[in-house]
Formats: sequence, structure tokens, C-alpha cells
Amino acid sequence: MLTAFAMSVALGLLVMFSRHVRSRPNIALLGHRHPLISQINYPIDVILDPSIPLTKYDIILTSDILDTSPEWSGPMDRAMLLGKQIRHVAEFTEDVQGIVSIDHFDLEQISVARMEAYRFGKRLLDILLVVVAVPLAAPLLMLGMCMVLIKMGRPIFFVQPRVGLGGQPFQMYKLRTMRIANHAEGVRATSSGDSRVTKVGKILRRFRIDELPQLLNVLKGDMSVIGPRPEQPMLTQEYERELPAFVYRSLVRPGITGWAQVRAGYAANLEETRVKLTY
Repeated sequence: MLTAFAMSVALGLLVMFSRHVRSRPNIALLGHRHPLISQINYPIDVILDPSIPLTKYDIILTSDILDTSPEWSGPMDRAMLLGKQIRHVAEFTEDVQGIVSIDHFDLEQISVARMEAYRFGKRLLDILLVVVAVPLAAPLLMLGMCMVLIKMGRPIFFVQPRVGLGGQPFQMYKLRTMRIANHAEGVRATSSGDSRVTKVGKILRRFRIDELPQLLNVLKGDMSVIGPRPEQPMLTQEYERELPAFVYRSLVRPGITGWAQVRAGYAANLEETRVKLTY
């Protein structure tokens, strides 16, 4: 029975994957060509005439203008009754690319009740993950502390103010991986190949051992295991002036790691920050 179960799961995943690769949905865009569809790698038919039947399409993309247009409401209603997907073009683009369209994002897209339930469930999961991770993380943390003390000296820990949930500041903990900076260098984001990172620091960063003290931040409720990386207050203010959508990162707790960190890595300037923000 166990062998049959394992084979069923494996074959089921294989069949789903093969269907996903082979299948290419028929997509229609109602109204004039939208600039976002250039980012979608599927052929899309642009439908300008409301009398054209939509039955052959699997996904029908709309814009906000068409959602309230009387001439399009009938065809859209009939398509919905037939089980067709009616989606906003920005939302569909986000799903295809795995990113958020920050130019089309609006707070009205988020349900307050669902957000509260999400935060509560995620908080419980964070506590459970920390409890499970501590026995495994403690030996690695002790090893990292010894490496910093022997090769770099004190201080062992790096404590810095960061911006958290709702824009509230908190103190974030890390193992020190950089040489002690002087005041003339000012505040700047960490970049790939940063010269301030020591040899020991590169090892700790490579295996993410320097992030382990943030499990305490997660336990305190300052951070989550998964979420956007917390930024320094001065950098946050600068980014919010240049990228108004940057403030939306504070809707959730910052994380030890996250989708943006995995996909985009470190962001050292405004353009890289904009790309990272879409994740």
C-alpha cells in the first residue's frame, strides 16, 4: 500500500506537469491592446467587437474600463456561465511572471479580513518553525559565533534598526560579517561582492549562518521566517520617496528570507530595488 501510494503521487505529479507543459490556453483580451500583455509569453487575441463569441477561449482578460461597460457585460456574463476564467490583465500578468505589477497595484485588491486571518495563521506557523529549528540551528550558531570571535574579534553580533510590520522600527540581530565601518562611509545597502564583507563573513553569508540570530526576532514577533527582507529606516524613507509602492512591503512582517531575496538577491540601487520590489 505504501509503495502504491508513493507511485501514485509520483505519477500524478508527472501527469500534471506534462499537461501543464503541453497545454497552452486560448486567451482573449477584451478591448484595445493593453501594454501589460507584451510581458506574457502566450498568444493573445485582442477582441474589439462585443458580438464575437468567446466560447473558444479558456481565459478572458479585461481592464477596469470594460468591467463596467454595458456592451461587454453580456458577453462576459455568458462566458462566466460557461465556466470561463474572467481575469484582470494585471492580475494574470502577475501570476504568469511570479511578480507584482507595482504600477497597477491597489490596496483595494486586499481584503482586510483575509489579511488578518493570514497574519494570525502565519504567526502560529512561525512559532512552530522556530521551535523545530532551534535544536538544529543552535550548533551552527555556536560555530558561527566562534568563527567571528576568533577571526574578527568583538562584537560578535550585529544589531541594527530595521523597519517592520506597519512601518514600526525594531532591532534586528545578525552575526557580524563585515569590518566595523567608520562614520564617513554613511548608510548604504549591502551589494553583491561588497568589499566590507570579511573572508569569514563570506562563509557565514554563503550558508546563511549569519541570519540564525533572527530566529529570536521571529519569536519576538518582529519578523517572520518568510517575508520581504527588512530595510534600514533611512533607506526605507529614500525608497518610499522614489517608489511609493515600497510602503506596501510593511503590510506583512519582514522575513529571514523570501521570494524577492531568492529571485533578485541583494539590491544596491534604486533600479535593482524596483525589480526586487516586484517580487
